[in-house]
Amino acid sequence: MKKFLIIAAFFTVVGAESNSPSITLYKDGYGLVRQPLKVQLSVGSNLITYPDLPDKLESSSVFLSMTEGEVVYQKYNTDIFDTFSYLRSSLGSSITVKTTEGKPVKGQLVDLDNRWLSIKSRNRVHVLNINEVVEVTADNPSSKPSFKPTLEWTVRSETNGSAAGEIVYISGGFDWNANYRLVIDQDEKEATLVSQAAVVNNTDHSFVSASLELVEGDLRRRRKGGRAVQMAARRTEAVASSGLQLEESGDFVLYSLPQPLTLPKNESVTISLYSDRRVKLERTYVFENNERTKSEEPLAVEISFTNGGKNLDVPLPTGTFQIYQRMADGVIFAGEDILPQTAVGDGVTLVAGRAFNVLGKRTVMNYDRKKKSEEASILLELKNHRKDKVNVRITEHIFGDWVIREPSRDYRKVDAETIQFDLTLGGGSSETITYTYRKEWQ
Repeated sequence: MKKFLIIAAFFTVVGAESNSPSITLYKDGYGLVRQPLKVQLSVGSNLITYPDLPDKLESSSVFLSMTEGEVVYQKYNTDIFDTFSYLRSSLGSSITVKTTEGKPVKGQLVDLDNRWLSIKSRNRVHVLNINEVVEVTADNPSSKPSFKPTLEWTVRSETNGSAAGEIVYISGGFDWNANYRLVIDQDEKEATLVSQAAVVNNTDHSFVSASLELVEGDLRRRRKGGRAVQMAARRTEAVASSGLQLEESGDFVLYSLPQPLTLPKNESVTISLYSDRRVKLERTYVFENNERTKSEEPLAVEISFTNGGKNLDVPLPTGTFQIYQRMADGVIFAGEDILPQTAVGDGVTLVAGRAFNVLGKRTVMNYDRKKKSEEASILLELKNHRKDKVNVRITEHIFGDWVIREPSRDYRKVDAETIQFDLTLGGGSSETITYTYRKEWQ
C-alpha cells in the first residue's frame, strides 16, 4: 500500500532561479523577461516544460520562440498542490490523521470544510478541527504533485538535435526609481551630482546574471489580455563605463547595465546611473503671495542648474532628489525634492526648503472695494541677514483684469495672473517695495 505524508502545519518553499535572462524594467511595477533556453529535439512531437516562473507572471503575455521546430501548443498549468485540494481529492478514501496530542485517527474521510474534517471508523465519526491536525497519511494519494505553476509547449521538429529558444513574458513585482544626491560646495557655487537607480524585485524568483535594461517613458498598458511589449532601440551614446549605457528610441530612453547583475528575490539593488558630474548652481530666494495675503516668513530656497554642457548632457529620469551642503567639518542634509523627467538642454529647479536668514514680510496697506472696482496697496519688505549677497524673486499673483500703479521698482509681467520683481540684496541689507493694483469690471 502506497502512502503519502503531509506536514500540514509547515511548508518550505524554495524560490526558483533564472540564469542569464534579459530583463527590461518599467516604472509601472512590471518587467519584460526574455529567458534563453536550449533543448534537445527529436523528430516529431516534443514536450518542453518550464517550471521556473515568478509568482506575478502575466500568463497571457507568455510566448516561446525557437530557432528550430514549430511551436504548435502552449499550456500554462496552475494545478498546484495545496492542503485542502489534496484532502478534497481524498474524500471517500481511507486516511490516517495524527493530532497535536499525538493520537492517530484512522478511517474514511467523509466530510471537509475550511475548519473541520470528519473521519468515519466503524460506528463512529471523528470530527476534528483542522488546527489540531499535524499529519495526514493517505492510502491513495495523487501521484507526483506539482508545487509551482509550469509552462508546457508542444514543439514539432523535423530533425534531431539541440535547438535554442527564448521564453518571453511580462511579470509584475518589478520596479525601478532614480535617486539623486546633490552635494553643494562650501561656496555654494558648484556641486557634485550623484545619480543612482534602485532596482526592485518583489517576486518570489531570483534572476541570476541578468542583462538589465531600464526604461524611462510612459507606456500605455491594457492590464487584461495584455501582450508583451517589443521595443526596437538603437544605441546612440556610451556614457561612462562606471554607469549604465544610454540608448534612445523615438519615444523612450533606455539605460543598459554594461555587465550582468543578479536580482535576488524580494530584494532591491542600487546601481550607478551615471558617473558623478560637476554642475554650476544658481541659488534664488523666493517670496510668493496672492492678492490680499498677509505673510511674514523665511523665503523658499530655490536651487537651479542647466542640464547641458560638457559635464551634464544626459537625460535625467524622474526621481527623488536629496540635497546636501558641504561644511567645514562634514556634510549636512539640506532638503529634498522630486525631479521630473529632464531632457538635455532643459533646466533643473529644486526647492530645498526655507532660509533662516533671508526673510520676507507682506502687508496690505490699503484695500478699497467698490461696486465695480477693487484697489489694494501692497508693502513688501525683504531682509538678508546673511553675510553675502543673495538673489531674490518676488512673485505676486493677481487674478482678473488688473493694472499696476505706482510701483517703487520695475516689475515683469509673467502671465495674465502673475507679476515678478527680481532684485539682489547685499549682505546684511534690506529693501522695501510698494505697488498698487486696481481691478475694474462691468
